[in-house]
Amino acid sequence: MENKSFEVKFVLDKNNNIQTQISNKGVSPTEAIGLLEMVKDQMMDNLRKGRKNMFDIKGDL
Repeated sequence: MENKSFEVKFVLDKNNNIQTQISNKGVSPTEAIGLLEMVKDQMMDNLRKGRKNMFDIKGDL
């Protein structure tokens, strides 16, 4: 089975401009949307639980 990767990077500058960089290897658009939805759900869950670092999300690799 081939390795797949999907990486999203948001770069915020001092003027609060946002640049989005996406790198994709072997992930279909539908899979990418599903991955983004999973991350959003995990972040919202962390926010609801009052976690200090809602971005600290780890999954199985």
